[in-house]
Formats: sequence, C-alpha cells, structure tokens
Amino acid sequence: MEFWQLILLAIIQGITEFLPVSSSGHLVALATFIGIENSQLDDLNIALHFGTLLAICCIYFQQIKQLFHRDRHLLTPLVVGSIPAGIVGMALVVLDWEKNLYQPEITGSMLIITGLILWFGRPKQRINSPNEARVCLKSALAIGVMQAFAIFPGISRSGTTIVAARRLGLPSELAARFSFFLAIPIITAASLITLYRLLAPSGVNQTELAPQQSTSLYLLLIGVVISAVVGYLSLLWLLRVLERGNFHRFAFWCIPLGAILLIYSLYG
Repeated sequence: MEFWQLILLAIIQGITEFLPVSSSGHLVALATFIGIENSQLDDLNIALHFGTLLAICCIYFQQIKQLFHRDRHLLTPLVVGSIPAGIVGMALVVLDWEKNLYQPEITGSMLIITGLILWFGRPKQRINSPNEARVCLKSALAIGVMQAFAIFPGISRSGTTIVAARRLGLPSELAARFSFFLAIPIITAASLITLYRLLAPSGVNQTELAPQQSTSLYLLLIGVVISAVVGYLSLLWLLRVLERGNFHRFAFWCIPLGAILLIYSLYG
C-alpha cells in the first residue's frame, strides 16, 4: 500500500465513521476502485476505527465521566448491548473468517441494505421524549443486535443503531450518545487484538498475510491520527444533522454507491 492511499483511506474513514453510510463499506469501495487488495484492509480497518474511537472519547469525554456518576443507569444497558457484537466478533476471530468479509460484492449489497434501513426505518414523527428517558435492557439488546450486523462492511453501525434506538422511542440525543458509547468496548477489543497480532513474537498467532500484504505499525499510527482528527470534525457535524432530523437522506448516497460497487465488482 502506498502512502497516499493510506492517507486517502484515513480521511474517508474519518468522514464516514459517524455518518450513517458505513465507513467500512466506503473503505472497501475505495480500495476496490484504487486497486488495493482486500486482504490489506483487515488490520487497517480496525486501526482507522481506533482513530475515530479517540474522536468519540474527546467529544463525549464529560458524558463518559458521568457514566460512573449521574448516568450509572446506562452502564448495564451498555454491557447488555455489547454482548451480541462481542459474540459475533469472537466467532469471526476463532473461525478466522474476518478476511472473508471484505468482498466488494458483499459490501455493495450491504450498502443498499443500509440505505433501505435509513429510509424505511426513520420514525414517522418527531420523538419528543422527556430528558429522563432511559434505555431499558430489552431496548439495549435490540440495539446491540443491530450493532452486531454492522460487522459486515456496508452495514452502517451508527446508522442501524441510531435508527433502532429512535424506533424504540429514544430521543435523538440519547440515541446518538448510546450508539457511540456502544462503539467503545467493541472497537477497543478489536484494536487490542490487532495490536497483539502486529507485536506478537514470530510464530505466535501471527496473521497469515504475506509480508507484502501487511501494513506496518508506523503507517497504521499515521492512519489513526488522521482518522481521529477528521472523525472529530465529522462527529460534530453529524450531531447537528440529527438535531434537524435529516438522517434518512443519507439513503440517497448509500443505495447508489452500493449499486455501483456491486455492478463494478461483478462486471468491472
């Protein structure tokens, strides 16, 4: 992978991570169009997600602190909501199926599904829930199941979880906050696994990628920084979009992009 390709992928990750358009799907699409092997995207995808995780921690720093004080009632729902993605993620690692996810034809189909979820899943009317609205365990589990589906590149994690939360009656601000809090444990765990793979001694659970297919730790760190900075700005903008209730309009981006990627992968 060339340096300019890494920079471009990191910028795209930062822009799309918090928008309901699937950052992983965009990474696969971009890699397909500029000639990067899908096998190179596994560790890079997780590293770039770690960068945008830092953006979440910066913007929601005060709210994260309140999780252990005023907002302790969210801790149990967050644990429950993290279970489905944790189970699916561990199964993929144990079965070594991660590399099979980054197929452009699958990603194109998933982007179309994301667009349909955004369009048909939007609340029929604006939800005016009181400030003391809570996330019950049943709702947390349902939102967590939607997050588990987002392990497929092309399914938007933020899009599906926020749509599910709003359909379950949560106000926009709480839906977004809970969605982004859910990202913290799953991205942290995936990042630690990736770091272990890169630093593990030779012969100990090393990735089976050939040397020329792997991405160096130095390049991954650069990608983390870029995706964090761009992701910070992207998240600030998304929160304003949620306030205006225009979330579903991203369907007009996801569906055409998915169709183009699907056609290109099959006939290009």
